[in-house]
Amino acid sequence: MSSELKVDTINEKTSASGVTIDGVLIKDGNVDGVDVSGITSGMTKIGDTDFSDASDVTFDNIFTSTYSNYAFKIEHQAADNNTEFRFRLRTGSGDDSTAQYNVVNVISFPNSSTNWAAKTIYGVDINAYTINGGMANNKHYHASIDIFSPQKAQDTTWSGTAGYQGGHAFVIAGAMELDTQYTGIKFYQSSGNVTGSIQIYGYAT
Repeated sequence: MSSELKVDTINEKTSASGVTIDGVLIKDGNVDGVDVSGITSGMTKIGDTDFSDASDVTFDNIFTSTYSNYAFKIEHQAADNNTEFRFRLRTGSGDDSTAQYNVVNVISFPNSSTNWAAKTIYGVDINAYTINGGMANNKHYHASIDIFSPQKAQDTTWSGTAGYQGGHAFVIAGAMELDTQYTGIKFYQSSGNVTGSIQIYGYAT
């Protein structure tokens, strides 16, 4: 015979020694003496914004000790032709614009004579990262990137893919050669304004 107990709350008795269920002691966020109160699993959305004709899109206090790594889902359109969609990392005092950003951006795109062509943008010791480059104005672009441990005092790395409705494909990666703890990020165009949306997810490892 089986039975079922349904309750809203189980409280410990007055001795305040916790509650034991099937031999497992639960007390004050600890399970058998192990603190599980801060465990985070899966991906959690921590930022979400739509923007129109904006000079930049900034997220402050988004990188914390709660999550190890961060995923970004981005859709964007440039107002000006032949521009770059970029980002900089931020601390509590603002953008980090030091010339320590390193990035590789491999672009493949349609070509009438060879079917496909490719080129590489390789930036060393520059002051921002490029996600999408050579952008046509008022065209839909997208990107999906992961940034690894920006909140830790170590080199920050990232990688991802991006694309464009005209058939361009981007494979991108970068590294920041500074042991800086970052708290935020800013996206912007190399010139002109930008329209689109950005979602940010934190995930634990």
